[in-house]
Amino acid sequence: MNVYCTHQFEKHIRKLERNSSYASILEDVCTFLSDKNIEELHQMNDVLRKAPGDYSLNKYRIPNSLTNKGKRSSYRCICVCLPKKDYIVLDTIYAKTGSLGKENLEKEEYKEISKNIAIAIQQRLLLKIDIRKKKITLLDQSETL
Repeated sequence: MNVYCTHQFEKHIRKLERNSSYASILEDVCTFLSDKNIEELHQMNDVLRKAPGDYSLNKYRIPNSLTNKGKRSSYRCICVCLPKKDYIVLDTIYAKTGSLGKENLEKEEYKEISKNIAIAIQQRLLLKIDIRKKKITLLDQSETL
């Protein structure tokens, strides 16, 4: 499974990393994804339920390894799963609690995220996440999506 992200996602990561309470956010995301396959991710919490089997917009609860509060008060990550193409695209991540915390997104916000991801895929405006190295890199232009 390949993991990509939008520039928006990278911005969210960098903003949260500056706060010591969220300093391990990229590592936490990579750890969460490392033991899952695309089918498992595709079936988890599809928030729009538009095209089962082809596409899903998912919200994941990712624990913050720097706290002992569990998934409820940790991160929320919004992404698109494309199981037939064996990749996911992460777009939005936010803390649920703390100084940078925010409440759940509205349905219109999920629709906007879905549109943004579709545009990023179409225009190849994606970054690649190496979940083993826990690093975000530029997309290799020769790589097919």
